[in-house]
Amino acid sequence: MAIVSWMYVVVVAAIGLYAATLASLDPVTILVAVTALVLASMVSVPVSNSGNRFTVGLAVAAAVPMVLGPTDEVDLPGSIAVYGLGLAIVWALRYSRGEKHNDLLPTLVRRFAGYATYATVYAALRTGPFTDMNGGWADLVPFGVALLAWMAVEVFLRAMLVVGKRELSRSYLARSLIHDLNVFLGLALTGGLFGELWPTIRWWALPIAALPYSFAHLAFLRFQETKVTYKQTIRALARIPEVSGLGVDGHADRTTDLAATIAKEIGLGPVEVEDVEYTGLMHDIGRVSLNEPQIVLHGYTNDDIARWSSEIIAESPYLSRVATHVRHQYEPYRKPGEQSDPEVSDVSRIVKVAAAYDWQVHLEGLSPLQALEVLHSGAAYDFDPEVVASLRRILETRGVLTPVRV
Repeated sequence: MAIVSWMYVVVVAAIGLYAATLASLDPVTILVAVTALVLASMVSVPVSNSGNRFTVGLAVAAAVPMVLGPTDEVDLPGSIAVYGLGLAIVWALRYSRGEKHNDLLPTLVRRFAGYATYATVYAALRTGPFTDMNGGWADLVPFGVALLAWMAVEVFLRAMLVVGKRELSRSYLARSLIHDLNVFLGLALTGGLFGELWPTIRWWALPIAALPYSFAHLAFLRFQETKVTYKQTIRALARIPEVSGLGVDGHADRTTDLAATIAKEIGLGPVEVEDVEYTGLMHDIGRVSLNEPQIVLHGYTNDDIARWSSEIIAESPYLSRVATHVRHQYEPYRKPGEQSDPEVSDVSRIVKVAAAYDWQVHLEGLSPLQALEVLHSGAAYDFDPEVVASLRRILETRGVLTPVRV
């Protein structure tokens, strides 16, 4: 695999070098554009929730305006040269650090398609209604429209080429894009500012564009780090019942991983996936009450565990939604005569299925197939059949179960 990866690097670099000999751009502009691509690709900011993170890079936004010809038409050889050389260098740097890439060809196809779309739309707007750019707010329109077109193409191709191989749905991908759109546009527009100013003021464009980008980058990065720290704190609290011997060791982590994957597989958005993660981590926190002898003596039910957990979580206003999800986690997804109980959210249903599966496997000692059959047998009222079906698909994808051929 490593040899194949480096072969891609060599081929892409060769194409870029050949295209550079055909470009009308001067060598300095090509070099600066390639440098912008490489540096911007290495300083991207993770902005999405849950396991599959999307990164916001300003590489293309910075480089495309620099490869426009004298009449604002796209210099196609120059674009290929900048993109090819830049991508080859980025891949080479990542491979040299031991990183792996399993989808080289699909990545190359969708990235280049997105790059070409951005360049074409941007150039068309620059030669159309926005020919006379005078420094006003309207000058941002070509950047914004081109960025949206670029993202639409990237997401479409990602959905077609990559999603089928991973544990997430096209719906989750699209909703993640919308969720992160403000961050993407905020950072990428600063890259476009650099590319737009370069032909006029040259090196002065770097500090002018770098200043707003630095503030935005730092703000988003700190926000993401705060969320990560918060989640780590929640995870530490969720471990208390387990290390105290009041729960199954690792149950919260395994439930959370499986529940979050189910949530993405059935198409919930990033906000709901985050709720699933918090609910999965803390769904059994109420078991800390079991160290009271009187409670153990008089007995308790799953509903008691859910109520105690909910009361503990509700102490944090930020987790009020999570407290509600936890409160309903053991309730049936529907009652007799109903198609679905609206009070039991998708988050509660997902965590219920994931927790029950993990409980059956790691406490009752059932095989994955046997545990899944237990869930199927309760699909009439207890376990949402759509969630159980998603769990089966995930287990098949992970190789835990053998796919059923129809």
